[in-house]
Amino acid sequence: MQKMQRVEDRKCGSAEVQKVNYVINHSLKRPLLYCSSALLFFCLLSFVFASEDRLKIADEYLRTKNYVKAKEVYRDIFLATHKEVAGQKALFGMGKADYYLKNYYEARQNIKRFISVSQIPEYRDEAYLMLGYISLHFQKFKEAEQYFEAVGESLREKASIGKAEIALKTGNIARAEYLLATLSKRTMETDPRALYTRSMVYSSKGMHREAVNTISRILDSALKEQDIRVEKARIFFNARKLKEAERFCRSIIDNPYWNIEKIKAKKLMLQIYEVDGNVDEALKLAIEISPYEPGDNFKLKIVSLYDKKGDLNNTMKYLSYLSNKKLRSAEIEKRLKTMIASKDPEAVEYIQKFSSSLDADAPFIVDASRYLIANGKKIEGKQLLTKALNGAARGEASLYMAELLIQEGKYVEAEKVLKPLTLDTRYLYKASYMIADIMERQGKYAAAIEYLLRIVKIVTDYRIAAKLGDLYYKTGDRQNAVKYYIIASNKGDGLSSVKAADCLYISGDYTKAKTYYKRALDFNIKDPKSLQWVQYQYGKLTKSNDYLKKAVAGGGEIAEAAAMILGDK
Repeated sequence: MQKMQRVEDRKCGSAEVQKVNYVINHSLKRPLLYCSSALLFFCLLSFVFASEDRLKIADEYLRTKNYVKAKEVYRDIFLATHKEVAGQKALFGMGKADYYLKNYYEARQNIKRFISVSQIPEYRDEAYLMLGYISLHFQKFKEAEQYFEAVGESLREKASIGKAEIALKTGNIARAEYLLATLSKRTMETDPRALYTRSMVYSSKGMHREAVNTISRILDSALKEQDIRVEKARIFFNARKLKEAERFCRSIIDNPYWNIEKIKAKKLMLQIYEVDGNVDEALKLAIEISPYEPGDNFKLKIVSLYDKKGDLNNTMKYLSYLSNKKLRSAEIEKRLKTMIASKDPEAVEYIQKFSSSLDADAPFIVDASRYLIANGKKIEGKQLLTKALNGAARGEASLYMAELLIQEGKYVEAEKVLKPLTLDTRYLYKASYMIADIMERQGKYAAAIEYLLRIVKIVTDYRIAAKLGDLYYKTGDRQNAVKYYIIASNKGDGLSSVKAADCLYISGDYTKAKTYYKRALDFNIKDPKSLQWVQYQYGKLTKSNDYLKKAVAGGGEIAEAAAMILGDK
């Protein structure tokens, strides 16, 4: 081919020299101006002839699939004659060469430029057809449809094949079949793109034998040129002919036409390994592909493979690579929760290692902080809690921080953390209760009572009323103590029932005392000492031997007192 080009160049050069000599010889008998004009005219004419000859050479390179050389010649012609018809033809030739070289970005750019400047209508149908397939490659289906619609009558059937492929890829199988049905019998039997689309329709409908038979009719050279070799392997994969699909993929990987084809083959090979249960090979291949698949979905595929292997460390590592912060946090949180629930001894280590990947807004951070502190990692737990203080769970984080400060005796700091929470209805109850606890610890009973009185009527939790009963009892106000013990008892607190009964008993109101001792028994008090005391008191007041005997069974001083009553009887 190179020899042919040199010969053509020499021919063009010889013709050009002869024309120039002719002009020079004849111009000697004419005025200088006429001589220069004639010389210029014939030089331009010879250049045009040379460009046309070189276009033929480039076209021959394209016909014989020497796309790299064709592109070089087209480019040289375009640079020299970009405003001429030859330049337009060369521009289109460059686009075609890039298209067949799978340089789709460059092809699209040059073909679109050609359409915008071209006055050569016979090339436009092919240009629109190629733009349609380039858009299809980039999965710009609406754009591809528009280009195929613009294709004229000369390539109408090929455009219909393209539109059928769009319908197939967008899940409209019925439309794909309709468009294929409009093709001539000859096209349907010989056009590789039509055969491919038909085979994919069969495959999508579960007609795998027909799909395999149809795709097998396409020559290997056509599969390669149409960039559908991987699709043939996919049809065999869909038919669960895994060995044949793997063999096709391997041949592509070993001798790819271009890099993207190799990556597509590897991705299909990955699916084959997954279906075949070959997790190790699938994982190895997934890691090879990962630099070309930056999205989170592919990272999650690697995660799922590590999950199958039970490799938690690598699972968590790849989860930490996710770019979607919410998804990354949720997936890591899910696994950490499982570790905590199963009392995994490595849970503390993993929380420390991957807590930085948790979203600051995740309420789980507070739980993770509690877990670290409960397992002796107080510094690390507090650091994690500080992160939560800046997120959406700052309210819960503040409550827990105040709890820690109270445990450390840092009451002023704890109260400072809690006070803003009393302005938020979500945390008003807990914050007020904790402030009351701080006040009580400091002996400030009146202040503690004041905080609890603000919320006792708006919450159903018996603990507020129970705490008020205790505080009033400490201040010597037995009347209010009984009042709030009874309120707590009515809300279901067995211990407050005991305290109310004791206060009533001391005041001499035995009838009401019996009522609340009985209520305490009905609430099934879990504390054995409190239960024994209630059994003794109720048995004594009602003269019930059964309850007195139960009190005796508890042992100790109360048992002795109960035994004495039984003995007196």
